[in-house]
Amino acid sequence: MKTKVILIMAFALAQSVSLPAQTVEALLKQVEQNNPSLHTARKSADAAKASNHTDNTLDPLEVGYNRLWGKPSLIGNRHDVSVAQPFEIPTIIGTKGKVARNMDVVVEDDYLQSRQSILLEAKMLYIDVVYYNALLKSLEQRQAQTATLLSMQKHLLEAGEINILDYNNVVLSLSSTETSLTQASAERDAVIAQLINLNGGNPVAVSDTVFVPIVLPSDFDTWFSQAAASAPSVAMARDGVTLSRSRLSLARQSWLPTLSVGYMSEKTLGEQFQGVTVGMSLPLWSAGKKVKEAKAETLAAESAHTASVESLRGVLSSEYALTKGLVKAADKCRSVLVSTDNTSYLMKACQSGELSTLEYLISLGSYYEAKEKALAAERDAQKANARLTSIFL
Repeated sequence: MKTKVILIMAFALAQSVSLPAQTVEALLKQVEQNNPSLHTARKSADAAKASNHTDNTLDPLEVGYNRLWGKPSLIGNRHDVSVAQPFEIPTIIGTKGKVARNMDVVVEDDYLQSRQSILLEAKMLYIDVVYYNALLKSLEQRQAQTATLLSMQKHLLEAGEINILDYNNVVLSLSSTETSLTQASAERDAVIAQLINLNGGNPVAVSDTVFVPIVLPSDFDTWFSQAAASAPSVAMARDGVTLSRSRLSLARQSWLPTLSVGYMSEKTLGEQFQGVTVGMSLPLWSAGKKVKEAKAETLAAESAHTASVESLRGVLSSEYALTKGLVKAADKCRSVLVSTDNTSYLMKACQSGELSTLEYLISLGSYYEAKEKALAAERDAQKANARLTSIFL
């Protein structure tokens, strides 16, 4: 079984090479369409919605028939036929229907939370792929520069102008870079495999090496007051309050009697009686407890809504501060890299003898290590921003 899964994933990875590059928006749309967990959640939500309306119907029609043998036999037998339809007032005036519709909304909110979670996971993986694409591009450049130096050093070694120690230092540097390149490539393939799995086994193609710049709102509180309504967790808590209030209204109507209207016929020897029947049942004992329970549920729902807003504020406030700091760090790293990029001069300096081989390798290594840290900082900033804006997915 494991072998089969591995072969499927390998085939999908191979296919992804020939696919046109996907933007993050297109990728998330595809994941939403293909993700097996979301398919299951959608079907479960639809089933729950159908179940919500099963109680929103009139009670069953009551049909009765009695055959009574008379004694003495001279008086004949008696035949009774009755048909009655009970009517619950909350069903007739639509209160039960309103509760069912509010339950549908809460079910949909629950589905949207599952959707948000899966799409955020896919976006995080997309960010990782872009990071690895950029990292591989950087490592390939470093590999090419080190390979050029190695070729030059080989000629100098053969000419006796350098010793074996200098040559071996370059060999070790190239080997280290190639190892990093292989490792990064394997890690990217693993992330792509996870994306393919989220996409229902369908191939994906992400070729981006540059992230879209992050633009943060200038004022968190203003942004949050407008954005909180879009959060599935807050929407579910808010709609839970609406549902609990409609249930309270239904509970209060449980004091109302249940009416019954029907037809009855009674037939005996030589006589027959028929006509309309009217009945009424009074819920004297259970209605009070239902109202008390519904009031408690409403208070709990209102408290849960307040708590969900405050919890979301705390989480997003933290993510906002983290994103802001990481964006600042990434921008600074990028600016320093641009102003200190001496890679094109290092080779010339080494060839002219201004730099020793070891000095060249140290300078080149320092630059690329700084570049990798800048890429990591930018990836972390993108992930923090993805979590911050996940309520809009």
